[in-house]
Amino acid sequence: MSANEKPAFAVRLRSKRVQRELDKLKGSEYQRVIDKLKMLENGARPPGCEKIHGDIYRVRSGGIRIIYLVDEENRRIEVGAIRRRSKRTYKDVERLF
Repeated sequence: MSANEKPAFAVRLRSKRVQRELDKLKGSEYQRVIDKLKMLENGARPPGCEKIHGDIYRVRSGGIRIIYLVDEENRRIEVGAIRRRSKRTYKDVERLF
């Protein structure tokens, strides 16, 4: 994508809680997640993404999972969670949106 091109999707953090989850990350983890979020601007379903439920997907960034909702109609991606992989990572993901 050149400097003049508009991204295909607008990526938005859904809540202050998601912003706090992002802010907790340190150094290279933080940068990798930011790179993944920028990648999502160009395509909502990049290689390696996985459909969780309905229009809810997840993409991995090392041990971190980015859980997001794709709104095709409005060309928007809403990030509902940025979590470390654990037993509870995907619990109640439908309630995030």
